[in-house]
Amino acid sequence: MRPGNLGLVTAPDGTVRLWAGRVRIPDVAFFSWDRLPGRQRPQAPIPTLAPDLAVEVLSRGNTPGEMRRKREDYFTAGVRLVWEVDPAARTVQVYTAPEAAAAVLTEGDTLDGGGVLIGFRLPLATLFAELDRQG
Repeated sequence: MRPGNLGLVTAPDGTVRLWAGRVRIPDVAFFSWDRLPGRQRPQAPIPTLAPDLAVEVLSRGNTPGEMRRKREDYFTAGVRLVWEVDPAARTVQVYTAPEAAAAVLTEGDTLDGGGVLIGFRLPLATLFAELDRQG
């Protein structure tokens, strides 16, 4: 993010209010500067704002229905891209719309930020190797 100065990235503590009554905590989120009021970091503890990209890292407890609801919420709020990382299956599902089928990437593929995160490319072998190191 820093070399291109594209925006802000939050980690699992990056709680956002998508709309009144709907709060989500993506594992990672990217907010372009254009999406941020005044092109500045929000000061509110839980800002009302939708990221450009929401990343969810699946755990054993996540159900398909839960993940579908999260995607629906994200896209309803204006999120442009959702990545669901499945460390157990070593895949990433890439969603560009709520009704669209996911592109499923495997360890031999490279994750690309497309028009949302311009210039971002990450070989999934690198991602999963890092997850392996972290346990």
